[in-house]
Amino acid sequence: MFNKKEILIWIVVFIVGVFMAWSCRLEAMDIQKLEEPIQKEEGKELYPNFLLYNSTQSCMRGIVQMLIQFNPQLRNQLIPPAAQQQILGHCSCVVDRIRLKYPIQEYYKKMGDFLWIRDVWGGYGTECMKAGYLAGLGIKYPEDEDNKTEDNKTESPKPESKIEEELSDEPIIFQG
Repeated sequence: MFNKKEILIWIVVFIVGVFMAWSCRLEAMDIQKLEEPIQKEEGKELYPNFLLYNSTQSCMRGIVQMLIQFNPQLRNQLIPPAAQQQILGHCSCVVDRIRLKYPIQEYYKKMGDFLWIRDVWGGYGTECMKAGYLAGLGIKYPEDEDNKTEDNKTESPKPESKIEEELSDEPIIFQG
């Protein structure tokens, strides 16, 4: 009826099929887990990793685009690792502040509202810039009314550290 070669081929096909079915089931289960928010011990839900990663990466791309917009000569230049770390630190600061302020359900509800996203990311981005996360990249934030004198003249903000003072004197040049 069947020779040994055909039986051996069908056994190998069956084993490979079982492994394929098992791996597809695991992948489908992982995708299903990604769609459900992770529960914390107190009943508060955590932000999923993919949302944190994508938000941080989008923020980093936005800062690089803003740097290129203000300094067109930086186009097609490699970003030095120290500058990448500053940008990553800034974006992590913004994402952490958003994560602590807004529960995941509220963020998901308002995620489609462009104006809300702009205001939230812009507001926390300004706070993190004031905290000094982008100090060496030459990105300036608008001055507050607190820095204005009675004569309606603005005082120039003084760098808080010697490192910031040294970095702000020279233009930024990305070189590979």
